[in-house]
Amino acid sequence: MSLTIETMLRGSVARIAANAGRMCCAWLTAAVVAGTAGSAAADALTKGAQDYKPYVVEHIGIALSGAKELQAAVKAGDAKAAQAAWIKSRKGWEAMEPVTAEYFGDLDKVIDAWPDASQGYHAIEAALFAGKLEGLDKPVNEMIGNLGKFEKRVSARSFKFTPQGLLNGIAKLSYEVGEEKSKGGESPYAGTSIIDMQENVEGIEVVYKLVFADALKKSDPELADIIHERIEKLEKLVQVPDVKSLDQKAVHVTGEELAVLLQSAAPKLKLKKPVVGD
Repeated sequence: MSLTIETMLRGSVARIAANAGRMCCAWLTAAVVAGTAGSAAADALTKGAQDYKPYVVEHIGIALSGAKELQAAVKAGDAKAAQAAWIKSRKGWEAMEPVTAEYFGDLDKVIDAWPDASQGYHAIEAALFAGKLEGLDKPVNEMIGNLGKFEKRVSARSFKFTPQGLLNGIAKLSYEVGEEKSKGGESPYAGTSIIDMQENVEGIEVVYKLVFADALKKSDPELADIIHERIEKLEKLVQVPDVKSLDQKAVHVTGEELAVLLQSAAPKLKLKKPVVGD
């Protein structure tokens, strides 16, 4: 081989090696950037889940204090005060329904069982709102005990909400509001089913804004805007005086649409698609 050809070949090999090195560096840089972005997004979701916890601690406090006021009113034989306390406690509970079944299923079953109203709020409701206080001591005491267990668990320093669990919770609750609660709600004797729905939608909105909104805006701003619009629409639909005034069809459609949209958001957030319905 001549010196000239050998020199040319060596130069070609060097250029190929250099180009390969640059391409490899580019791939590595892209991978690092993607990994860093993914890690930052995951960290943001985790931070949002942490920021949400005080909201739940606050509202279980409202539920528990209302239940204790209910207990005192029942002992005093004051039906009106007992009814007002039941509603106060119920509002605290319904606002945190995105997590009650998802994280505390055992307690949810004994605090808010429906339509099997053998324990909790609904075991008390029918008699209470008929003005009958006799025999309510036991179910009220049991409910206070179970609400206290809930408060202790969620307030523990070691307890943490996860983005996946919270996305599951708001998707399921959106579907429940549309599919089930739009048909009449679950507090017919108290006449507060519409308040249940209002608190539910507020709870959904709080989770979405604190945990998911900013992250989704970065990955899919159009979807983020649509979800925000559906939440606001659902919020307006339930701002009526009572269930009789509710546009049931619109709530049904909007609640289910919101659930599907939240399912669609899952891969954008690097989470699993929530399962809703049966």
